[in-house]
Amino acid sequence: MMRLRTAALMLTVLILVVGCSGDGGNDEPPPDPVALITDAATQIRAVDTFRMEVRHSGADYLVSVYLTPTTPADVAFRRALAQYVADNNQLQASVNVIASGLPMNLDVFSYGPDQWVRLAGTDWVDVDFAPGFDPETLIADDTGFQAALAALTELEYLGLETLDDGTRTYHLRGIARGPDVTNLLVGLIEAEGLLPVDVYISRENGYPVRLVIRQPETITEDEPVPTTWTIDVFDINAEPELNPPRVIQDL
Repeated sequence: MMRLRTAALMLTVLILVVGCSGDGGNDEPPPDPVALITDAATQIRAVDTFRMEVRHSGADYLVSVYLTPTTPADVAFRRALAQYVADNNQLQASVNVIASGLPMNLDVFSYGPDQWVRLAGTDWVDVDFAPGFDPETLIADDTGFQAALAALTELEYLGLETLDDGTRTYHLRGIARGPDVTNLLVGLIEAEGLLPVDVYISRENGYPVRLVIRQPETITEDEPVPTTWTIDVFDINAEPELNPPRVIQDL
């Protein structure tokens, strides 16, 4: 009987220890969300390179882009995978869109305000895919991540969360004006009003590693899920892997 009581006691202690361990422990005081956001904005501005993935979900959102030099086309954006290189202000992206009901894969290259586009397997064409976009706006002090993070209001700390890739993060939520987040989406959207934004900041290095932006105005009776943009930032300060047009290589 004594052995059974001892075993039961040990099991109870084990359950209590495991239950209290959690993701980082329940004893950790909640961080200051403003301090987290301020530090994250400073951190991302100082990087040499990063990759970002932009994914669309929810209600369709048509964007007007140039696939030829003269005629814009309305396409439904699905996904973009890009690498930004700060040293020479370049960005290259693989973009998936739906055009006239057909999926289309594009490569886009930006060198400052100059842009080129190509269909997979073809040559680069000098086309302003997203007129007015400049890669530098992603990290400039008055646009991009800096502006989007600094402009968040009604900030609240929601707790610790581990992303699907294993990254341990602080999860915050706030409200942003539409124009403050436009440059994070390469200037393709024209968001209006106030948008809820979820921010996930790495507990290891303080970088903003995920932003989720929702557009409530896109909800309709037929589509109750709003247009949602998920922006993941990763491979920070990794070696550049760009394949620029020949005219850039010859500079």
